[in-house]
Amino acid sequence: MKRPRLGYKDLSEKLDAAGQGHVLAHWDKLSAEEQQSLEQQLADLDGGLGLAGLRPMLLEAVKKHGEQRTGSIEGPPAAWVLRADGSDPVAEERWEGLGLSAIARGQCAACVLAGGMGTRLGMSWPKGMLGSKEVNEPFLPSGKSLFQVYAERILTLQRRARAHAGAADSPTIWFLVMTGEATHKAITDFFARYQFFGLREEQVLFFQQGMMPCFAEDGTVLMESAGRIATSPDGNAGIYPALRRSGVVDKLRAAGVRWVQAFSVDNVLVRVADPVWYGYQEETGADVCVKMVPKRDWQEAVGVVTLREGVPSVIEYSEIGSERAQETTAEGALKYNAANICLQAYTLDFLTGPAQQTTQWHLARKDIPTMDGKRPGIKLEGFIFDVFEAAKCFRLLQVDRAAEFSAIKNASDSGKPDTPQSALDSLSRLHRRWLRAAGAKLPADDARGGGPVCEVSPLVSYRGE
Repeated sequence: MKRPRLGYKDLSEKLDAAGQGHVLAHWDKLSAEEQQSLEQQLADLDGGLGLAGLRPMLLEAVKKHGEQRTGSIEGPPAAWVLRADGSDPVAEERWEGLGLSAIARGQCAACVLAGGMGTRLGMSWPKGMLGSKEVNEPFLPSGKSLFQVYAERILTLQRRARAHAGAADSPTIWFLVMTGEATHKAITDFFARYQFFGLREEQVLFFQQGMMPCFAEDGTVLMESAGRIATSPDGNAGIYPALRRSGVVDKLRAAGVRWVQAFSVDNVLVRVADPVWYGYQEETGADVCVKMVPKRDWQEAVGVVTLREGVPSVIEYSEIGSERAQETTAEGALKYNAANICLQAYTLDFLTGPAQQTTQWHLARKDIPTMDGKRPGIKLEGFIFDVFEAAKCFRLLQVDRAAEFSAIKNASDSGKPDTPQSALDSLSRLHRRWLRAAGAKLPADDARGGGPVCEVSPLVSYRGE
C-alpha cells in the first residue's frame, strides 16, 4: 500500500536530520514525474523503516557482522524431531487424516516464495515459470511450469480433503504467492493467462516482498539515479512484513485459516500444502514446524538447524566450520545433521505476532550500480529462519530427501549441481518408484539411479496414492 507523499520541505528537513540530505541534491533537475516518484519512495521508506533509522540500522548491522558470536551450540534435541520419511507409516496416516480434516475445514494455506528471477538458470523470467512455453527452456515432458505443478497439487488435495470429509463442496486451500519488485507483473500476468491453473482466482493471493536501500559504508544511502535510491530485495524474511503490509494475514484470519506452510519456488518435489505436515503441527501444538533431511555428508554446503544459546537457530554452512561439521554423536551420526531445506510452517498467530517483532539484518558487501557507476556498497537482507528463535513450541519433521527435496539453483550446462536436469532426474526417479509400487512393469534403474523418464501428473497422484 502506497503511503501519502511528503512535500519537499518536510522531506528536506527529515533527510538532513537523518544525515541523508544528499538524496535531494539533484531535485531541481528532476522532472515533475521523477520528483513524485522519489517523494513516493521516500514516503514508503519513512513509513516503514523510518528515514531517521536508516543510518543507525546499517551501522548496527555492520557492528554485528564484525562480532564473533559466542555461546553454546548443540544439535537439535531429540524431543523436537519426529519422522515422516516412511519409517512410521502409522503416525503418517494419523497426521494425514488430521491434515485432510483441517483442509476440509478451510484452515490451511500454502505460500510459495517466488520473488527471484531465474538469472542463475540463464533465463530472464521468474523461476516459477520454468518449463513454460514463454521461457522456452525445456524441463518437464508435460511442458508444465513449476507454478502449474504446485497449483495442481493443491487441486488434488482439495479433492482428497472433500472425499475425506464427505463434504458436498471442495474446500479452499489458500495459495499465497510472494513476488518481487522485478517479478510481480510477470507472475500475476502468467497466472491470469493460464486461468490460475484451475484454482479459483480469489484463492490465489499475490503479495510483494519489500526492498531495502543500498548503503555506503558510512550509512548513507546510494543513489541509483538522480531521482531514485538504489535498492535490493529484503531477503526471504521479507515474507513476514509483506504478509502484514499487503493485508494477506487479515484475509486469512477472516477466512478462518490457522496454519501456513511456506516453501521455495525452486523445489520441484515439494509437497505443497502437505496434509501430513498440517496434522503433525496440529498434534504437536508447534507454532513453528520445519521440515529437514539428514545431510548427505559433513561437507554438504547447507545450513543446519541447531539449538543455539537455548533457542532454535539455523547455522549457515560458512559459519559452522569444518571441525564442528564433522562432530558426531555417541552413536556415530553427525551431530549437526538437520539440513535446512527452506520448508517451514507456522500458525497464523505466530505470523501476526512474534514474526512481526523479530528483524535481524545480514549484510553483503557488493558492487552496487549507482548514478556514478558501480561502486562498493552494502546490501541488507533478512533470513526467513531468524524468527525461529521466537517460537514457543518449535518442532522438526524429518522427511525423505528423495521424495520431497530437489532444488533448482543452476543452469543444466553450468557443471554445477542442482539444475533443471537433476531435478527432472529426481522427479522421474520418484515417479518410477510410484509406478512400480502400483504394479507397472518398468526397466530397472541403472547403477546411478537412471531410468526411463517418467512424469505422473499432480492431478493423478499427490504422493503416490
